[in-house]
Amino acid sequence: MWWLRREVTDGPLAGRVPLHSMHHPFESITPNAAPPSKFLLKKEGEDEKVPAILNKEYSAWIAKDQQVLSYLLVSLSKEILLQVSNATTASEVWAGIESFFASQSRVKIISTGMALGNASKGSSTVAEYYSKMKTLANEMASAGRRQEDDEFVPYILNGLDEDFDAVVTAVAARVEPITPGELYTKMISHEQRLELRSGGSQSSVNLASCCGHGGGNQKGLRPGSGSGGNNHQNQKGGWNNNNANKDQAPF
Repeated sequence: MWWLRREVTDGPLAGRVPLHSMHHPFESITPNAAPPSKFLLKKEGEDEKVPAILNKEYSAWIAKDQQVLSYLLVSLSKEILLQVSNATTASEVWAGIESFFASQSRVKIISTGMALGNASKGSSTVAEYYSKMKTLANEMASAGRRQEDDEFVPYILNGLDEDFDAVVTAVAARVEPITPGELYTKMISHEQRLELRSGGSQSSVNLASCCGHGGGNQKGLRPGSGSGGNNHQNQKGGWNNNNANKDQAPF
């Protein structure tokens, strides 16, 4: 194997050998790739003492196999090359490459699946949370394990906090399955309603505080006299403050 690498580095095959210059190169990397018989079969009744004749097809197959092998070896990274350093044929190298990437894919699928299961929305927005989940799902798909809708949706629901319990309950009660896109729309809509309710509640608290303060000062006082006049002005100011909040959405 080492002399092959020296041949590739210093000999006529130095550098990468273009695959298109080889004749049917992929025949050498199939799982059942095997050379033809090394020697031609002797004819019936032929003297056994006659030396066997080398099969030219065998020589051609070996030459092509070594050419493909050389191309693979000079094209691999050091990490993968270590996994196939003992291979002597192109098919052995290719089998080692497939095994290496299959193992890497399994590790990627497991780690990404764990990340999906442990993900949570937390303080992020719906758009940020959904984008993170889609990224993880795409990573799993690139490793060879595509997430179906009925697998991906539960991951999304599992990471939602109690503010989205209504969404989780509504999805669980559906007869027809929901797509990730539909779920995203529902989550966005629910998030907007939560924001509107939060803004409207704050405005109501401010209004109640202003009105309550004015009502307390009016007791036993005439409008426009003494502290009552100031109270009337404060009450008016309270209503002006309330009018300034008209741009906030109702709850």
